[in-house]
Amino acid sequence: MMLPKSNKETIHLSLVNSASFVLIKLCGESNYIPWRTQIVCLLQSHDLFKFVDGTIQEEEKEEEEDYNLQMKRNDELVKACIFGSLGDQLLQDKAIHELDTARQVWLVLEQRYTPKPKFEGGSRVVFTGLTNYSFCLPLFSALLRRDWEKAEAFLKKEKDANIAPINAKLQTTLHLAVGVRSEKGNKHFVEKLVASIENKHDLARKDCFGETALHYAARFGNLDAAEIIIKRNPRLPHISCMYDTYPIHSAASCGYVSVDVYAYFLRVTQDPAPYTNLSGVKLLYALVYSNLYDFAIELVEKFPDLAKYDRHGRSALKDLANKEFTSLDKSRLKFWEQLLYYYVPIKLTSRSLQKRPNANDLENDTQMVKTKYERIYLSIVIKQLHTLLFDVLEMLVPYLKHVRDKKSIHHNAVKYATCLCEKLENLNYEEVDSIVANSLLDAACYDNYELVELILKKFPHLAFYEDHNGKNILHIAIENRCKNVFKLVCQMSQILNHLVIYFDSSGNTILDLAGKLAPQNKLNLVSGPAFQMQLELQWFKEVKKIVPSSFWRRLNLEKKAPYVVFTEEHEKLKVDGEKWMKHTSSSCTIAASLIATIAFAAAITVPGGNDQNSGFPTFSGSIAFIIFSISNAASLFTSSTSLLVFLSVLTSRYAEEDFLHTLPRSLIMGLLTLFLSITSTIISFSATVYLMFGQKKAWVLIPVATMACLPITSFVLLQFPLLVALISSTYGAGTFRN
Repeated sequence: MMLPKSNKETIHLSLVNSASFVLIKLCGESNYIPWRTQIVCLLQSHDLFKFVDGTIQEEEKEEEEDYNLQMKRNDELVKACIFGSLGDQLLQDKAIHELDTARQVWLVLEQRYTPKPKFEGGSRVVFTGLTNYSFCLPLFSALLRRDWEKAEAFLKKEKDANIAPINAKLQTTLHLAVGVRSEKGNKHFVEKLVASIENKHDLARKDCFGETALHYAARFGNLDAAEIIIKRNPRLPHISCMYDTYPIHSAASCGYVSVDVYAYFLRVTQDPAPYTNLSGVKLLYALVYSNLYDFAIELVEKFPDLAKYDRHGRSALKDLANKEFTSLDKSRLKFWEQLLYYYVPIKLTSRSLQKRPNANDLENDTQMVKTKYERIYLSIVIKQLHTLLFDVLEMLVPYLKHVRDKKSIHHNAVKYATCLCEKLENLNYEEVDSIVANSLLDAACYDNYELVELILKKFPHLAFYEDHNGKNILHIAIENRCKNVFKLVCQMSQILNHLVIYFDSSGNTILDLAGKLAPQNKLNLVSGPAFQMQLELQWFKEVKKIVPSSFWRRLNLEKKAPYVVFTEEHEKLKVDGEKWMKHTSSSCTIAASLIATIAFAAAITVPGGNDQNSGFPTFSGSIAFIIFSISNAASLFTSSTSLLVFLSVLTSRYAEEDFLHTLPRSLIMGLLTLFLSITSTIISFSATVYLMFGQKKAWVLIPVATMACLPITSFVLLQFPLLVALISSTYGAGTFRN
């Protein structure tokens, strides 16, 4: 389909600009030829050749004159970029200046100055600006099967094929061979392939992104391949790609898979370039993303400038604040998980952190040295036994590893944050504001209360820092419903007394912000609109307690009081909560009605009938009949109570305040009585079965009791979590109580 003229011009200009940028950045007399293939691939992939020589294939036969003129101007622009990127020696070639189009200039340069590959078999890889990779198919096939014999037979025929690109990304056979970490036969294949490369400098061949095979080995955690390559060429760890990242950066990115890979690259990368400036910051970020905080601490200790490096408003501390890992909400852990969390040992990943005691730190007195050594080594032995015990338990209970890893990450993240704050203490006031202040607000936004506490301990004046909207940490904590940061600020009474009277740029107090609807990600933490409405009311009530009473009816710039803001913001949530409560109550009402009907009928027609003379039930003297009578009566009374409670929920007025206590309390009572009525009905039926069939057959109790547990268990699994959540949010610890 033919594109409109305006769209073609837009695409045309964007492609020409992209090519011009690449030509200016990558070409030149010194590096024109090494980057030739990359630029050809880029121009070819963008279909630029069709534009620069004015030969765009169009379905229309007529072109407007202004469009042709624009194409000619763009062609001249590309030619100027090519000439501007060439060295003096190439510019002296007069034949180049006589060419009409940029395409012709490019092809002449390619034809004259592209080095021709030398293959014994006479195969030609490069022709007319395009690359034919089909000759490498036998080698590629042997690589996939890790069949070195077939690969070796091909390399004997084409000796330089082991260093030639085999795909459009300019990856060599070695690039792809190191991409598998543990496949059988892979190490042998890599060893033979590296040995077949005569010149060790050819191991530094790069792909279209400037990455060597060592980058690939580091990224995929192939430690064996990395050792083989570095043993042949020790300079490879110090070669960066076009993004200024070294193999150690790739190793840090995969550190969460194998710590040994990063530890190895840390030993072999001695050049300080990967650890300093922007490259060092990238390495620090990679370690943080891989949760290798102990290695990150070592890096910051050795290169303190990384802690204060701020590029485009992004520092190490800000990056830490944006990652939701420093805050571990223990209230979300189960009871037994909390017990495990306190007793599992910390797992260290950094080798250098596991140091032996230094005798130079001890006193010269021989006896004192001996005593301290005994204490130190005794402590080490106890810790080692403790760790060994949990290593064994991890094998028996795999879930312990999850809890242990979680604690280790949390512990090391806090240490890393402390280290960053210590390195930033000596900065001046302006630097602290630019680096630390925004990190504080980000930490408050993500509810990273431990990071907020660390920053405020080191830089107390930042508690009053405001963002461009005039919001401080208390505003942000309330607006984003960050309960841990809110509780932390409330414990700092001196700071709290000042922060509660601040307004943002819209004239909103903290009570106005509490009246706004919470972010959706915070609402999703609570299931059900009714619970969400209850939580919002709890926030509003709690914030109302700490603000002066004069703020309760204060109008913001929109002339709205806090309670008006709350009503308008939560109107839809209130309606959804009402629908949810009515739907739940209607469903439970049906169940309660059926149980009440069955219990009433069972009370009239007792099992076994009545005695014809006395009128008393036939089994009135049996213990099973007494159990039946009591359980049936309990079933009738509890189901009737549940029915009445759910009817009261259906006929409620559904005011905002009702969602705080009244409606949840009614729902709790209704669910409790419904559960009791179901249980009583099952017991009553089981007693009836025993009376009728099991008087002299005790084994009947076993299947009856087993089957009776099914409905009770089903109710517990399906409805009991709702009941527990209701009780916890209404009468339990709640959001703000400790």
